[in-house]
Amino acid sequence: MSKQVGDLKDLIQMVDQEEVLKVVQDLVRIPSINPPGYEKEACEYIVNYFESLNIPVDTQEISPGRLNVVTRLKGKGIAKPLMFTGHIDVVPVSDAEAKRWQSDPFSGEIKDGMLHGRGSIDMKGGLGAAMVAMGTLARNGIQPPGDIVLAATVDEEDLMRGAKALIKSPLIAGVDRVVVCEPTDMRIEASSRGRTWAEVTVRGQTAHASVKGAGVNAIDRALILMNRMKNCQIPHQKHPLLGESFWQTTLIKGGIEPAVIPDWCTITVDARLVPGQTSGDIWGLMESLFLDIQKEIPDFKADINILEERDPWETPLDDKVVGVLETSCNTVGLPVKHTGFVATTDGTIFRRIGILGVIFGPGQLGGCHKENEAISVDQLVKATQVYIAMMKMWNGN
Repeated sequence: MSKQVGDLKDLIQMVDQEEVLKVVQDLVRIPSINPPGYEKEACEYIVNYFESLNIPVDTQEISPGRLNVVTRLKGKGIAKPLMFTGHIDVVPVSDAEAKRWQSDPFSGEIKDGMLHGRGSIDMKGGLGAAMVAMGTLARNGIQPPGDIVLAATVDEEDLMRGAKALIKSPLIAGVDRVVVCEPTDMRIEASSRGRTWAEVTVRGQTAHASVKGAGVNAIDRALILMNRMKNCQIPHQKHPLLGESFWQTTLIKGGIEPAVIPDWCTITVDARLVPGQTSGDIWGLMESLFLDIQKEIPDFKADINILEERDPWETPLDDKVVGVLETSCNTVGLPVKHTGFVATTDGTIFRRIGILGVIFGPGQLGGCHKENEAISVDQLVKATQVYIAMMKMWNGN
């Protein structure tokens, strides 16, 4: 037993900090922004990295120039495959945001122990760390107990088209556990909020705006609905790590011309869910608000166009993937801390085909999607070490 632990510690020490930083820098310097979906150059970089190590790599075209990249390091066949996943795309940098950056948003500059740039946290840091972990195994001729699969997906920042296509592909055959390398500040997160959003259109009646009280103002009626939403507590059981479910209006548009009473007003409603709820619960509650308003305003009309549904999920803390991650953290000297992931990830899509997940990666979620995004160099190296320990110790069946 001591020899095995010693071998693992030797393997961990093989992680090359310079390689980790180079890979993450290279990825950050490729502006794979989405929208509109400029992932092609970053996809090609990942393919070239693995081909240089003679690791088999496949691509899956989602749309022209947008490719999932899936590589599989062959294991001994005594354990089921273990998958690591990260998305290739990053959110754009607006002109206004760019002015608030202290460096070029795509510089990959390293300063004061931090690697700077859009996507460094979300999530080229975690993706690059997983790439180097797999590459280190291959370079040293180390065969893990089971296949190690790395899935780099496109379009996570929009509708998760990459993950949705991947779950229909044989490229991840045999996988039933996944490590999502999103930023968790090196904490273990085995539960995740869900998310659903929809366009809710409230109807009215046009009229000339010069006539007071003419027509039916759809904007006024949408305000009535929004006030009902604010005063409506979503029924749920509070989650110990993820808190409560909630909804809010995030977009509003309506009307056709300033002199015309608007006969429509569309609000976009975004809801965040904790385990135990479904998207259907949310939109059923919305319809009940319609009925409630109709008791006072009989001709109130509204309809719902659901744009996306991502259910919340939770993996038991005694599951094998959580246990191996805890052991791996201990092996590299990281304290084991459990929290919940408040956003959503590709993990919710993989769950649809029965793949249970855990989220673990470098960087703080609160530092991304904003100016001066930067990730700790120390966390990048530690994450790579944790991933390589998981790959080596994985024995799930």
